[in-house]
Amino acid sequence: MNEKKTIDQLRYRINRYREMGNGAMCQDLLIELRQMLAINQ
Repeated sequence: MNEKKTIDQLRYRINRYREMGNGAMCQDLLIELRQMLAINQ
């Protein structure tokens, strides 16, 4: 449950940074999200 909440929060933050045009932070969060998804598989 807690991991799903964290993944959802990451996706939300990625979308927010993308809307603001902050590509560098968006890329960092995408890397973090990919790592979380890899751990959960």
